[in-house]
Amino acid sequence: MRQAAVWFLLNCKRYLRKWSFALILLALPAAAWALRQVEEKEGQEVRIAVYAEEGRDREKDLKKQQGNGAEPEKPLEAVLAENLEAGSAAGGRLFRFYQCNSAQQVRDEVASRRAECGYIIPAGLREKLDQEDYRHCIQVYSAPSTVLASLSSEIVFAALMRSYGKEIFLDYIGESETVRQNLSGRAPEGLQDAAAVLMDQVLVQAAALYDKWQNNGSTFRFEYGYRSSGQQESESEPAPAVFPVRGIAAVYLFLTGLYSGVMLGSDEEKGLFLPLPPGRRIRCSLAALAAPVFLAAVSAMAALKAGGCLENPGREAAVLAVYCLAVCIFAYGAKAVCRKPQILCCMIPFFLVGSLVFAPVIVDIRQFFPAMGWVEKLFLPSWYLRAF
Repeated sequence: MRQAAVWFLLNCKRYLRKWSFALILLALPAAAWALRQVEEKEGQEVRIAVYAEEGRDREKDLKKQQGNGAEPEKPLEAVLAENLEAGSAAGGRLFRFYQCNSAQQVRDEVASRRAECGYIIPAGLREKLDQEDYRHCIQVYSAPSTVLASLSSEIVFAALMRSYGKEIFLDYIGESETVRQNLSGRAPEGLQDAAAVLMDQVLVQAAALYDKWQNNGSTFRFEYGYRSSGQQESESEPAPAVFPVRGIAAVYLFLTGLYSGVMLGSDEEKGLFLPLPPGRRIRCSLAALAAPVFLAAVSAMAALKAGGCLENPGREAAVLAVYCLAVCIFAYGAKAVCRKPQILCCMIPFFLVGSLVFAPVIVDIRQFFPAMGWVEKLFLPSWYLRAF
């Protein structure tokens, strides 16, 4: 083992003295850091303008109260605009809603592309919804080239249901004939107001249950995520880099292992390992093969850190170590099958294109062609990326 360790260290030194290989090792973390700076500078937020019209009759607002002695509710349009702005300001969200001072300002923001789209919430929104007048309740302005208007509309609809859904639910409970007949059957005989008292208790309990299920995160939740890390990000975490750092690092390690296999085959043809005893020859050749893979793994870890994708260093290092071992075994087996290093060298472009196309590096091909999901298993980067 000591001799294998010496071969490993000597080969690390050998590859580091190659300026081209050393520059490649530094290029990946440098590129990841540079791209992250560009993304942070340009910003990943999608700005959406919102305006809630004022000057409405508040007669119904005085009747709509959350409970006995409670303050009258704000106009629904104002509540919706505030909820959208407050929700997007919580951090870690793709969409950033901000309020404007007029409807014309919303149109100007969209026309100048300072906002991807804009929403004008008319006055009397609650009355329109109560009267089931849903047409033109909320006006939407979007840029011609945008593809995010429908996506942001889902968030607006979810916020509207958080603000107005409770009223719909309580109105349904209060007007339900089934509930009224059930309460009338349970009310003591001779008490005319017993059913009304029971109805008030039911409404209070229904409101409490509604608030419970609304606030625990299981209702009215709209999630979106980035595919670069293979995981959905929580809303409290910063948005990860859009550039697929982990996928590029996986392919980078895979190609380094194949290149190391080519160099090992070339060294064997030159008789570099012939002076060694047969028992030590395999261990030393594997150590020589693993040296550039180890250096590439260090570069990949640095790239993940620079690109903001290093979420759990311990788990990342463990999975990366297993992946490096798999790469070394694959490269050694490919060298043994090909016999000639020239043949293995000619196969590197095939593995490069296959990994970029079939492995979930840039896109997940299984989402478009589920029947071809088995093809990605032929390429090692897919196994590494599926671990996250």
